[in-house]
Amino acid sequence: MRANKKKLLAMGLSVALAIGCLSGCGGNGSSPDSKKTAVDDKKGGSSTKKKMDDLGGINVLIGDWYTTDEVGETDYAKATEKYRKDIQTKYNFKIKRSNEYSYTDMQETYVNGVMSQSPSCQLFYLYQEMVSAPLMRGLMKDLSKLPEFDFSEEKWNPTVTEIMSIGNGIWGMSNESEPRGGLFFNKRMLKDAGIDPDEPYDLQKAGKWTWDKFEDYCKKLTVDTDGDGKTDQYALASFSKYYLPMCAANNMATFVSRNKDGKYENATGTSEFLYAMNWGMSLMDKGYIMPKPNGAAWDWYKAAFRDGEVAMQTAEVYEISAFASMDDEWGFVMFPYNQKSKDKNITNKTTPNDNIIVMPSCTKDDDAEKIAAAFDLYTEPTPGYTLDDRWKETYLEQFKDTRAVDETLQMMTEQKHKQTSYLPLINDLDYGDFCYAVYAGATKPKKKIEEISAQWDSKISDMNKKYANFAATHSK
Repeated sequence: MRANKKKLLAMGLSVALAIGCLSGCGGNGSSPDSKKTAVDDKKGGSSTKKKMDDLGGINVLIGDWYTTDEVGETDYAKATEKYRKDIQTKYNFKIKRSNEYSYTDMQETYVNGVMSQSPSCQLFYLYQEMVSAPLMRGLMKDLSKLPEFDFSEEKWNPTVTEIMSIGNGIWGMSNESEPRGGLFFNKRMLKDAGIDPDEPYDLQKAGKWTWDKFEDYCKKLTVDTDGDGKTDQYALASFSKYYLPMCAANNMATFVSRNKDGKYENATGTSEFLYAMNWGMSLMDKGYIMPKPNGAAWDWYKAAFRDGEVAMQTAEVYEISAFASMDDEWGFVMFPYNQKSKDKNITNKTTPNDNIIVMPSCTKDDDAEKIAAAFDLYTEPTPGYTLDDRWKETYLEQFKDTRAVDETLQMMTEQKHKQTSYLPLINDLDYGDFCYAVYAGATKPKKKIEEISAQWDSKISDMNKKYANFAATHSK
């Protein structure tokens, strides 16, 4: 499902080069010598980064499930392609990123390849939910032991570095920070309701995009056009697993947290979480949210927004492809926050869920250093462009207005606007365990929290034991 949605976004984040690759495995994994111990030290520093002048002709294949082979026509895309060709010639290596497996079989492909000492790629992109199981089996290389990486550099995603820092190692990385959940809005429908289509952006910029203001919008945008007592236009329609987590994040709550000792905790029992869920569902009770039509497919909400049946939609950024044929102009802002929150530092939040790049544990140490050096060069900013240029290039071609990119998406890349959820790192937990029944009105938030609590606590406890054992084993 996610594969098609992500293709467009991948195009500007990678320039695929037509070159070959070879497998780089063998040996028994990482060197026993650890140069870095504490989490901060593991990120490295500019004085410790190792550079290599000749990579010995190594071939590096970076695999994912969504990259296309198309090269963009923009000046940035062409400059990036030239830069990557130049570094391959200068440093004697070849590198390619391509679609090598499907979303559904990525974990199996990775595990089977590493277990058989013959992985199909030198670096793999994995969805966050697919990381913990192979990690606990010791199938990932400790990247902190590769001096070619300096994870304190701005280009590396600090959220991914943090969640993949376990024991004395760093087991995954990302040079991308993908904008995630927010709120799409129909500009025409806002204007018809007497709302300036630029006002959501202006409120967001001023730090005043709040739950109260959002609810005021919902009242104006829910309309019985013919006076028959039935709603003909709803304010909102969303997928439960997008909407309710956004409600939580914007009341400084989450589903699974990690404490200062590194242990994961069930966070659905907090007062902030319950308050957020009750508020989110109150908009359903007030009739502002369009209910799922009888017999509709799971993703019916996309067409409802595209066809002007609803004025707003909570969704992930990669959903924009569903609106490609939409006649009306639309905008995109972050989800509103609870202005009554007890946390005085609250601001509009999104929940990151970036894909994680890992290296097979069976990679020989000498090869691992060359792969690291090659990927470090590959991820450097294109000469003449900034890190912001790298990610903005894609989105500016896809969004209807520049404020969505320059303001909303820019905010989503900043740490203060991110609310990390550790749920993806817990095996067999899913947002749907809570969201599906609650959003459908089959049960109340408090009752559902009580219903899943024991099961969630047990699964989280089991994962804490596994992570503790893993950390102890890999701290020697």
